[in-house]
Amino acid sequence: MKLPKKYKPAEAEQKWQRHWEERGIYKFDKFPDRPIYSIDTPPPTVSGKIHIGHVFSYVQAEVVARYWRMRGHNVYYPFGFDDNGLPSERLVEKEKGVKATEVGREKFVEMCLELTKQYEVDFIAFWKSLGLSVDWEEDYSTIDPRSQRISQRSFLDLYRKGRVYRKEAPTLWCPECHTAIAQAEIEDAEHDSVFYDVAFGLGDEDLVISTTRPELLPACVAMFAHPDDERYSAIIGKSATVPIFGHEVPIMPDEKADPEKGTGLVMCCTFGDTTDIDWWKKHKLDMRIVFDEGGRMNELAPGYEGLSLGDARKRIVADLEAAGLLRGQRPITHVVNVHERCGTGIEFSVAAQWFVRVLDIKEEILGAGAKVQWCPEFMAVRFQNWVENLAWDWCISRQRYYGVPFPLWVCGGCGEVVLAEDSQLPVDPTVTWPPVDACPKCGSAELVPERDVMDTWMTSSCTPFINLRWGEDDSRVDRFKKEGVDGGPEYLMDLRPQAHDIIRTWAFYTVVKGMLNEGKIPWRTAMISGHTLHPDRAKISKSKGATGAAPSDIVAERSADVVRYWASSTRLGTDTILAEEPLDAGHRLVVKLWNASKFAIMRLEDYDGGAERELSTIDRWLLAELGRAVARATRSFDVCDYHGALEAGERFFWHDLCDNYIEIAKKRLYGDEGYDEAGRRGAQYALYQALLASLKLFAPIMPHITEEIHSLFFAEREDVESIHVSAWPKPRDEWDDPEALEAGRIALAVIEGMRKIKSVNKVSVATPVGVLAVACDAETWRKIEPLSTELCDVSKAQSVKHVDVAGEGFVDTDIAGLQVAAELIEE
Repeated sequence: MKLPKKYKPAEAEQKWQRHWEERGIYKFDKFPDRPIYSIDTPPPTVSGKIHIGHVFSYVQAEVVARYWRMRGHNVYYPFGFDDNGLPSERLVEKEKGVKATEVGREKFVEMCLELTKQYEVDFIAFWKSLGLSVDWEEDYSTIDPRSQRISQRSFLDLYRKGRVYRKEAPTLWCPECHTAIAQAEIEDAEHDSVFYDVAFGLGDEDLVISTTRPELLPACVAMFAHPDDERYSAIIGKSATVPIFGHEVPIMPDEKADPEKGTGLVMCCTFGDTTDIDWWKKHKLDMRIVFDEGGRMNELAPGYEGLSLGDARKRIVADLEAAGLLRGQRPITHVVNVHERCGTGIEFSVAAQWFVRVLDIKEEILGAGAKVQWCPEFMAVRFQNWVENLAWDWCISRQRYYGVPFPLWVCGGCGEVVLAEDSQLPVDPTVTWPPVDACPKCGSAELVPERDVMDTWMTSSCTPFINLRWGEDDSRVDRFKKEGVDGGPEYLMDLRPQAHDIIRTWAFYTVVKGMLNEGKIPWRTAMISGHTLHPDRAKISKSKGATGAAPSDIVAERSADVVRYWASSTRLGTDTILAEEPLDAGHRLVVKLWNASKFAIMRLEDYDGGAERELSTIDRWLLAELGRAVARATRSFDVCDYHGALEAGERFFWHDLCDNYIEIAKKRLYGDEGYDEAGRRGAQYALYQALLASLKLFAPIMPHITEEIHSLFFAEREDVESIHVSAWPKPRDEWDDPEALEAGRIALAVIEGMRKIKSVNKVSVATPVGVLAVACDAETWRKIEPLSTELCDVSKAQSVKHVDVAGEGFVDTDIAGLQVAAELIEE
């Protein structure tokens, strides 16, 4: 048969995407008797448009899904959308030009549901255009009834186990988002600031402190000096007057005061940082919270009420200067904590919040993390470092509207918590009556619904439970779970793919949930991807404004397979940029696959796998190289190293098959005079196996071009409906031929030497050669002498001869002690 002259990716990719969906090629349980390989697919946050960073990480995980499907597994590859919580709220506020507090809870939730669903339709269309082999019937969103039900069930289980508590305490607070946040949602950012030297009063004396936060002067509750700092030993125990605001605060000793920093005196405010919190707790200080939930000054800052923290700083600095109390200022650059969602500086506020206890089980969490296979291995250290440096329990409550409600009511009389029953889930306590008429503790009928919603990670950390229908289908949980190693805890799923920046959130929280809710490790393997960066090396993300060409435009211009090749061209866990070079390389591979396949299929039209054949040394060399390429690709894919697998496939296809074998075996494949039929059949066999295996090696990464070629020639012969449900290549025992492998590699070194000579002499590779001389020892010559005919064919030489010692005109090869010379014939 003859393939069309050109491959048209735009037509072919859409054709195969429709075909795969219509035929259910990627459906879970298409092959129910096969072992399950389950993937805890990351649900992308619905907080903006898809950017190229999504393509980078999702393709890498999807490539691994395709590999395990070809390895004979019943692959469970679902897709979800993380469409509840603060990220989605901020998207709605931005696009609709509203604030949640302005439109009210019910209306705002409706707006969130409507807009996120619109985005999800676009998301699905794009992922399909990229060829993702997802079973779209196994989808979910983190706000749908099943996800809410399972998230609430997880909370109730943790509460009953004593792992959840409610406490009014200093909490990390984002004044822009008007909500408490967790430690994992903090990022460090370098900001320009100013150190202000401010004078407090002590009778007729001035006590100067240095601070970057003069707006917190009204929140000052104490001053501290190091107990060994002799400069201040005489004033310990006295009281100082806070400038402008006039209230007095005690001067106290504490080892955390640094004599080398500023003046050695430091003010303690409620709260500027975690040290302030430690001092407040240790010394039982007063509390003065001087700003509201929106970050505006309150009545404890008289004269500055209603000002934002930033504006209050400017006004207070001006007033200090006017009063002669500002003794100096100097610019500095320092690292501050900001909210990862909006980049706003973090404050500390006090409100009743819900927490999950994690600080008391850090060792158990570390032990669970150690049982996960981290790919690449060094990512385990990031998990370990995060857990070891945890300083807060997990704050799970958010003062927002759009999220999974807490399934409980609180007694207005005694504070007793009334939990929802499982039959009520999912429940919104603001619109649903509690399961009892009165408080079981005090009898009060005042049962107040909890109006906070859960942190979005509280639900996202349940994705293994959502996928397994936890608490709703025990047989499904039992079917999916994997046995532990050496009697260790069981695993719920096989693979968690995700990016490295959310190890501290999604990976950590999911490990915690697996341990506390089920006593199991959530997945056997964690596949950790890097990021796609701007040219200035900044991470591309939706929350920070994705820029550059839309991924859909890049796919339309370059094709899905080429973009997938780019995503697979970087090692797992490393960051990259979107560059032309790997896209061009992907395009060249598509073209080469098509053209090489056109040639091969024309030579294989009468191929009969059962016919008598004779394999030459070079045929056996090719099959030996193929066996090694398959083995390397398999080892690589087994540890999620798609890049290593791609390298193995490319080296074999380009170097061994196309650049050398086809050139060497071309005359035999044509049936030229001097070659018998058994020899031609041997070459056909080697070519058939090599091309089919090459297509399979590339199939996970470039699914469309490989399906197109496979369908035109191999599908009927192999009796499979798609290359993507065919068997992964497996080397045959007889292909392991070390002697042929060595002989072939020596022959290739001779050929490369001949090509080097022609290149140096600036003549075509088709230039005829009189004598091709090979200088080597007798043993090496013995190995390649049987290949003399093939060497003459590919070198266009009249003869090949052996010499013991290289003379003038010989060039070195990649093999030590092997040199080549060629007598070029001028035409």
